Amino acid sequence: MVRRAFFWFIIASFSAFFGEVTIGATLYPFFTFWGLLVILPLYGLHTLILGSVVYRFGKPRFETLYLAGVIFGLYEAYITKVVWNPEWESPIHVGGIGILEVLVIVLFWHPFMSFILPIGFAELLTSKRKVLPSTLLKRPYLFAFIFGMLESSNSPSPFASFTSAVSTLGVILLLIYIWRQKFDRDDDMEGLLPTKRELRFLIPMLLLYYVVLGFGINPAAIPEIGAQAVIWLLYALTFYLIYRALRRSKREDIERVECELDFYRLFIFSLIFTISAVLFSILEVQFHELKLIILAVLWVVGSAIGITSFWKSAKWALEA
Repeated sequence: MVRRAFFWFIIASFSAFFGEVTIGATLYPFFTFWGLLVILPLYGLHTLILGSVVYRFGKPRFETLYLAGVIFGLYEAYITKVVWNPEWESPIHVGGIGILEVLVIVLFWHPFMSFILPIGFAELLTSKRKVLPSTLLKRPYLFAFIFGMLESSNSPSPFASFTSAVSTLGVILLLIYIWRQKFDRDDDMEGLLPTKRELRFLIPMLLLYYVVLGFGINPAAIPEIGAQAVIWLLYALTFYLIYRALRRSKREDIERVECELDFYRLFIFSLIFTISAVLFSILEVQFHELKLIILAVLWVVGSAIGITSFWKSAKWALEA
């Protein structure tokens, strides 16, 4: 059980890094009470529970993982309230819903960054199924550069970017090293993800986080029934689509890749991420508009990818 719990912590760390640190939302997940008590458990529980559902009831194809990631992303409704009442000026707000917030945060960021990438990197530690997008597998250092640039857009200073990158990636590299030295075996992901019995404990824990954080974080921002109903419909639609997708995925084979998380490549990835984050943070001190440009490109590109991915996944699921 210690071995599996350690692996769960690695997955939670991947999810917190890609979902929070790469956008500068949480800079020090391992060194703050908020990071340890909220970010790591919340991201870890979502990834473990949804990952277990995908692996036990279907196959980890893009469509099944993506739709599970949308369920993940919908926590931005009742926990953070971002889809209803973001901290920034929402450019398109219709019927109480931030349209771009749904397209970018719910349909793009969390499915890819908080879920698919952590599961994909965990696969490289174990089964080596081709879960990560091909473009990332072929050009990991380019994406490290892009992720560092994104981190700078919400970082308060170059020093914060540097210390965040070094501390977070340092812990993750240490966790992977310990895993390789102490726990690594020829396992499939299925054997490391939560069992049905463990889910009976983990699911109530996640629901408890929803209740505590839902009432603890700006409860006044929860809107009237009309705006909530839109989120209910999106939940219902996504649950239906993932049910169809999981059924179809059982008949599909998943390609395995000749690739693993070796320390040299991980170190170079971490180094490029750190240099990129610090470099762009320095540039943004001189050119304040650069942050806005980076975020604007993220919103435009993220919206397009979110719409395309949801449409592609829904179409594939309904063809079952």
